[in-house]
Amino acid sequence: MKKFIPSVKIIFLFIAILHFYQISAEISQNNRNNNQYDVVIYGVTFSGIAAAINAAKFGHSVALVEEYSHIGGLITGGLSYTDFLSYEVLGGTFSDYIQKVEQYYIDLYGPSSQQVKDSHKGIHAEPHVTLKIFHQMIGSYPNINIFLKYRLENVILGERTNNLKWIHSIRLLNLNDQTRIELKGKRFIDATYEGDLAAHAGAKYRVGRENRQEYGEVFAGKIYFENGRILLGSTGEGDKKVQGYNFRIIMTNNAENRRMIEKPANYNREKFLPIAEVLIKGKVSQIFSESRDGIFRIQMLPNQKSDMNDIKNSPVRMALLGQNYAYPEGSPEIRAAIFNAHKEHNLGMLYFVQNDSAVPEKLQKEAKEWGLAIDEFVDNDNFPYRLYIREARRIIGQFVFTEHDVSLAQNSIRSVLKEDAIAIGDYALNCHGEEPPGPLYPHLTGGDFSFRPAPFQIPYGVLVPLGFDNLLVSIAISASHVGFSGIRLEPTWTALGQAAGLAAHQSLKLDSTFPEIDVTRLQQILHDEGAKTCYISDVDSYSPYFKSSQFFGTRGFFHHLINIDTINFQPANRTFGLQYFEAHPYHKLEPDHNLDANLAMHWLSLLPTEKIKKEAESILRSRTWTRGEFLNRLHEIIGDSL
Repeated sequence: MKKFIPSVKIIFLFIAILHFYQISAEISQNNRNNNQYDVVIYGVTFSGIAAAINAAKFGHSVALVEEYSHIGGLITGGLSYTDFLSYEVLGGTFSDYIQKVEQYYIDLYGPSSQQVKDSHKGIHAEPHVTLKIFHQMIGSYPNINIFLKYRLENVILGERTNNLKWIHSIRLLNLNDQTRIELKGKRFIDATYEGDLAAHAGAKYRVGRENRQEYGEVFAGKIYFENGRILLGSTGEGDKKVQGYNFRIIMTNNAENRRMIEKPANYNREKFLPIAEVLIKGKVSQIFSESRDGIFRIQMLPNQKSDMNDIKNSPVRMALLGQNYAYPEGSPEIRAAIFNAHKEHNLGMLYFVQNDSAVPEKLQKEAKEWGLAIDEFVDNDNFPYRLYIREARRIIGQFVFTEHDVSLAQNSIRSVLKEDAIAIGDYALNCHGEEPPGPLYPHLTGGDFSFRPAPFQIPYGVLVPLGFDNLLVSIAISASHVGFSGIRLEPTWTALGQAAGLAAHQSLKLDSTFPEIDVTRLQQILHDEGAKTCYISDVDSYSPYFKSSQFFGTRGFFHHLINIDTINFQPANRTFGLQYFEAHPYHKLEPDHNLDANLAMHWLSLLPTEKIKKEAESILRSRTWTRGEFLNRLHEIIGDSL
């Protein structure tokens, strides 16, 4: 038998990998000794994790700091039925994660198993599975150190010659033993849902709803919305009210893994009796429902579990509307009280509908099919770790993302162009409401609205708080209340976290500040990592045309592929669940189609200089091209000069 002799390239690659891990381990040990890091990230949400691994893969030392005892934020704390509209919006680190989820279920149960089917290509995972995968993703980088149960107490600032604030270090309280430590960093990222690091550092921010006049937004301020119409009484007046919060409770109808709801310690039957009246009068037909005609929204996960969620405008709500206004700026004690009030409310609702004699027998019997999943949150009495914070602070940054940034571009089926985009979104402008129903519209939640735009781009400036050199914010971004309502999703926050981590890498490598970042270069790195800055429904990260199509799409090359006067617009069909759809229509590149003369001339007209145009014309005349081939060649020759 022929003896295998590894090639020189393989040997050198193996040595290089060993060398990277050796250096990373040494960096990690040195960081432990002096608490000095290249990047300090406060908030081990998925956004924070994405920022950490994208900075760490380029060799930077990273500290990941979390106030809670578990990593992953909401996505390991109950929110497992992930929100977005079409698969084609997903990319980068989030796509890496869902591939790992799907592979996990394939390896454990087989490729044809019900678990793989119920994961829907990996987008739905049980919380304990996501927690395991997150630890694996972080564990691949020994230059990431995690600090769990450390709460931010103070931010130490330095002053730069340009009069911008420079964060020198942060002081943290160890919640286990009440000791304090200081972490020094060259770059800082706030990846909390609340924007706590930015606020402690003195960044300006908003809480609540802007008035309609501030940005000229249709959905701004006080609003009543029903069946696609804004109703009388919608004054557009601004306030400090925020969207309702609730827990995403993991339940199961599998008797072998089911724990029935016990009476909460502070249970008050009188509080929940109005639920019985709603049920008796038939205002909802079910208690647990996969439609919107219920109280608890069933969202199925693998292994007969559901991520139970609040149902918008239901007459009975998991959200305690109006009782969370103090949370965004609240002290730890205030936040804990709001957390506990929501926990008692959600568990009390469940106990009442399953056990109280006032509940119609048929509905009560159906309700008893569900209980807490015994194998989830095993160290927290099977209850989620995190309250679903839909909205808290929003920093004021270089760019404020508003309702107008999801509107259609002129004479285009695409949203307005953002050449400095670092992420994309595909979701409705969607608010679960701020106020309980009142006398004007007793059946409507105040502040609730929903409007689906085309997929949209998110510019770099939303990450950069005004007045800072070395701070980015990846969740509590710079946006109006209405603009934020379309961004507030884990896949989008993760994409923004990835962009923040790669911006930190670029800033460190070139010794530049965050406001000085070359966004074109950042986009190139993002595309190299499979992240998306333009929605193209038929060219994904595995395509040979991915990088060039992302590059040119982000520069508006595809905004007029289709003459909108010639189409009869048909919305995308639903795929599964309440919110998922097929790819957004008319957003294809069709890279294998031959490049016709009219489109070629249009693309050439978008090139910035005569020199580049002449070179592109020469390329064009050399042969017959498909769209994808020409874009690849154009990108190869002159892409960086744009």
